[in-house]
Amino acid sequence: MLDASCLLNLYATGRLRAISATIDVRIQVADYVIEHEAIYTWLRNATSGHDEPVPVDVSPLIAEGLIHIVELERTAERATFVELATLVDDGEAVSGALAFHRGCSVATDDRKARRVFGERVPSVQLVSTLDLLKLWADIGQISDDELRAAMIAMRSGASYIPSSRDPLFEWWAAITR
Repeated sequence: MLDASCLLNLYATGRLRAISATIDVRIQVADYVIEHEAIYTWLRNATSGHDEPVPVDVSPLIAEGLIHIVELERTAERATFVELATLVDDGEAVSGALAFHRGCSVATDDRKARRVFGERVPSVQLVSTLDLLKLWADIGQISDDELRAAMIAMRSGASYIPSSRDPLFEWWAAITR
């Protein structure tokens, strides 16, 4: 279950189709995240030199079955969402609630959400943007040059720089040098 930050980060790489087609994971995103949070990334306009918003459009990936949109359906899912929403942002809360009740992982880079999920829904496995990129790199045997390009695009398009506490930070740093 991708939260908004991970979806935006992966989208900004320009390689979301390749990533989702390569990794052996059913990628799901809450409808709330698509409709209210993952609205745009940034792209540098070559003419003006300014960053401009680029709408996020995952509809082709949904049509291809590479991304699955899910919504809160059960009373228990809604109750968990309400509980989590008192502690974290709505996008993380809905992603955590769905993951908890449907037995899947949550991809989030939000430190507070990771802490809260560890306390409130400890059975939910947490993964990060870098975990997913590393999985793509390993399974797809992606070259360092392609990884570097994806990471640089992600840094500029989604303002993503991993925490130095991320277990894969050194891998990131080595690739982006």
